[in-house]
Amino acid sequence: MKPFSIDERTFPPLFDVEAIWSVLWQHRMTVLACVGAMLALTLLYLAVAKPSYTATASILIDPRDSHATNFNSVLPGIGPDSAAIASQVFIIESRDLLMDVFKSEGIENDSEFSDSGLLSFLFADDALAKDSTFKRFQRAVSAERAGLTYVIDVSFKSQSSDKAARIANAIVGRYRAGLAGERETANSDVNSLLADRIGGLQKNVGDAERAVADFKSRHQILDPASGGTLQSQIDQLTSQLIVARGDADQAKDKYDQALAAGTLPAGLDRLSEILSSSTTEKLREDYNQRAAELASYEIVYQPRHPTIKRLQSELNRTRSLMAAEAKRITRELKAKYDLAAQNVATLQAKLDDLRRQSESSDVAQVELRRLEAKAQAARTVLDDFLKRAEETSQLQGLQLSEARVISAAAPPVQPTWPKPFLLLPVSAALGLLAGCGLALMRGPAHPPEDGPEGPARGRPQTVELPKGDISAAAPADLGEYRRPGAAGNGVHASIRAIRRRFSQAGSEAFSRDLLQLVRRIISHLTEHPKPYVLAVSSTHDPLEAKLAGAMIGIGLEQADQNVLVVEFGRRPGLEIPARSGTGMFVDSASGLQTVMYNAAAEGGLASRDRLTMNDILTDAEAFDFVLVMAPSITGSSWDTELFADADLMLFALGPSEETSEAVTLLRQRLDAGQIRRCATLAIVPEGMEADENQAARPIRPAEDGEWARGVFGRRGHAADE
Repeated sequence: MKPFSIDERTFPPLFDVEAIWSVLWQHRMTVLACVGAMLALTLLYLAVAKPSYTATASILIDPRDSHATNFNSVLPGIGPDSAAIASQVFIIESRDLLMDVFKSEGIENDSEFSDSGLLSFLFADDALAKDSTFKRFQRAVSAERAGLTYVIDVSFKSQSSDKAARIANAIVGRYRAGLAGERETANSDVNSLLADRIGGLQKNVGDAERAVADFKSRHQILDPASGGTLQSQIDQLTSQLIVARGDADQAKDKYDQALAAGTLPAGLDRLSEILSSSTTEKLREDYNQRAAELASYEIVYQPRHPTIKRLQSELNRTRSLMAAEAKRITRELKAKYDLAAQNVATLQAKLDDLRRQSESSDVAQVELRRLEAKAQAARTVLDDFLKRAEETSQLQGLQLSEARVISAAAPPVQPTWPKPFLLLPVSAALGLLAGCGLALMRGPAHPPEDGPEGPARGRPQTVELPKGDISAAAPADLGEYRRPGAAGNGVHASIRAIRRRFSQAGSEAFSRDLLQLVRRIISHLTEHPKPYVLAVSSTHDPLEAKLAGAMIGIGLEQADQNVLVVEFGRRPGLEIPARSGTGMFVDSASGLQTVMYNAAAEGGLASRDRLTMNDILTDAEAFDFVLVMAPSITGSSWDTELFADADLMLFALGPSEETSEAVTLLRQRLDAGQIRRCATLAIVPEGMEADENQAARPIRPAEDGEWARGVFGRRGHAADE
């Protein structure tokens, strides 16, 4: 079953403090006895227990390396890694380190840790006794890292405060000495290894350099620094060839420009830009002067004038001289170009000859480079070894320990165990809890009479009482409740009014009363797997039962429960077998899931067609509550075997009905066990005044205080399956 979702401000608490306090008060002597017994045991323990003292020394693992020089240490520091710091805790608690302290402090002969009992006397074994003593000593040591810091607390527990402080400091001192010794040992080992290797490396370097010198001598390969190697000559000639090709290209460009300029006077101007010549400048000036004079005289004289003829003749002669000068410049540029091209050809021939000579010596150069690389590698390794050997030899005694004592262990004043101010209150609290638990298990001195759970589905079995005791059985009175809607309205209209009123603002009192009714109903249920079956009936008017069932179903739905309403009746034009439903539908008035079963024929059903509660539960396995809308108990359709099998039978009383008459009627129709699983509630429409008998029927808690505990708190756990 789903947990209830109800506003606790408008609902009684699930946990009945008053009922629990009542049970505890009834068994107060049991609670006091448990507290006294626990205090007595604690006092006895305090009397016989030996005090133990714990001394703690704190060390800081500094991740910063201290360097007196720029040399790299052979063994680096622990580092800032969290796992590395945590590993130091295990190093402090290691057997080798503790064994050194065990021997240096003479713990083997200490009576506090040595086994001097009867077993050690009967089975005398020195090795076994020593190992047992060391294990007791080891259990007294603890090392813990302080959170995520670099601080480690080393503690030792002993019956003597001075001994605890002395041994804690001894463990810290041994740990720090071990760190410093590791670095000195590492330096010594590295020095020895380097000295062994340096001699061999020096021999390798000498052999490699001699091999290079012999190879150069055999192949007549000169030193590049002297400038006589073949490759250096090729490089020089290549540089000269590049310069000559540049000059040749420039000469060719000038020659091509001279050819393009031609021999005309305009071309002579372009040639003067290529090659400077005083003759060219004079011819240009003479040509310009004569051309200006000719233009001036042509304005004054006719074209056939002798002066004009003379000037034209002189201008033509100047043009001839300019053309001759242009040809001369072109021939000069051609000669320079030919000379540059010849120089390029000569250098190219020399370079090709040197390259042919170089090709024959490539194999020798490859081998020479290999020998030189080998010699260089040997020299590099030897230099590194020599440098490292000198560094490690100077690091002796210069490396500091990473572990620094920030708080030495001091003899504690107060014992760490036992602590009376802690043990006595705790023992009293434990005794109180044990006494309360025992009292609650025993239950109330006069528990309410609840029927035992039935074997199937956990329902209460019918308690058969003697016939003479039927008068003592009475149903539970759930009180009087008012519903919205005036008397005389239709059933569907009244149900709609109930649903609207529950969610309407200003109707908190109605909602609270309805939820209290749901809680009181639940308090009368015995816990078992879902669903719970509630049979809602009446003594005379079946409409009262329908209204009461709608109210209860809406309240359960608002408490976040899955509710199925089972009705009995016939639909026009639809024949329904008695043992099967019509299919679930949502009732338009209540909004609840509803299933319809065929009503029993007048006078009852045949035995082969009789509807049982198991048939209804088969269709309702997915629901938390099943509300069976039973007919009136005085009607002919009432089936005691069917409806009395419900977890609780609710009988709705009208405004004019009295509770005493309903109880008398139930005693006539039901036995004592069935009456104990019945409850009555009065439904009065709003606006109707209750009569004097009904006014005396207050809204009160159910009998025996069960409504406050509810089905959730009945056995200490929820009814949710």
